[in-house]
Amino acid sequence: MGMIVKGILAIFWLAAVPAFAGVPFLGKKRTGNIAEMILTGYLALFSVMEILTLPMTWLKMPLHVLTVSCGIVFSAFAVWGIICLKKQKPLYRLKERKIHWNFYLCLAVLVIILQVVMCTFLAHMDADDCFYVGAATTDVYTDTIFEVNPYTGREYIMLPRRYVLSPFPVFLAVVSQLSGGLHPAIMAHVFFPLVFLPAAYMVQYCIAGKWFRGDRKARGIYLFLAALLCSFSGYSVYNAGNFQMVRIWQGKALLAGVFLPYLFYLCISLLMEKKQTCSWLLLVMANISCCLLSSMGILLAPLMTGCFLAVCFVWRREWKRVLKGLMCCLPSILLGLLYIGIG
Repeated sequence: MGMIVKGILAIFWLAAVPAFAGVPFLGKKRTGNIAEMILTGYLALFSVMEILTLPMTWLKMPLHVLTVSCGIVFSAFAVWGIICLKKQKPLYRLKERKIHWNFYLCLAVLVIILQVVMCTFLAHMDADDCFYVGAATTDVYTDTIFEVNPYTGREYIMLPRRYVLSPFPVFLAVVSQLSGGLHPAIMAHVFFPLVFLPAAYMVQYCIAGKWFRGDRKARGIYLFLAALLCSFSGYSVYNAGNFQMVRIWQGKALLAGVFLPYLFYLCISLLMEKKQTCSWLLLVMANISCCLLSSMGILLAPLMTGCFLAVCFVWRREWKRVLKGLMCCLPSILLGLLYIGIG
């Protein structure tokens, strides 16, 4: 299969499918913009990935079974989203879903495009790729899930504790296979930055909508400054901006640059505002998605949610919200206990 066809399939699975898959989870009014559609779609896909991968890993099932299962579920979500779009079209407020352009927003988009071009064509080869990309490549060529050590080529004596509960390299392997057998290294270094770097700024745009309600110019300035700060974040290898620019294809970078900020946005929407603007299911999926990306997400996601729950209890005195928020953290808490148990 030609590289062009594989590239088209990669964009289909990484952009089109999440965009449609997110529609059913936006809420009854379904007034989310394209950024919320894509981000919500990834919450759904990553949650499914985590739920399917963990039992298949322990059962030592082949990778192609997981690939087929994920392909079916991902496609079903996308079709469901298309059906929702058709059925709910009268309820969609097209004006609310449009991005209102202004001078500063155009500058921000220009900077973001330059960053995407740099990350795609001048890819930084990080030392951690020896495991992350290596694990995905090993799984593809052995048709296994965390059974072969990418460093030695030998079978694991025991499952790798740090990664088995956060199988983001397996997601890389699965999407590579769904994209006509595209090599995982090409998928990681070319197509992941092409999709996930803009996703990071989609989150910032959503947050700006919370902080600068009704002020479109302020949103554009905020996004422009966020893009500039990220562009000049190379003063340290430990900040979120550097992770976002030079290793966005790794789970921990996605956690820091995209999904923890989006969890922050969801906590504001559900716990800080008087009127809730999204579904509690999104908070559950956000916690599960953070667990998929990195073992740090197993701890940081419920910790961030817990901080918002404490503020919500002190500020609003609403027991129901606090209890619902605690329930949303249960998957992360259970995985945390399992992480301690397998240690």
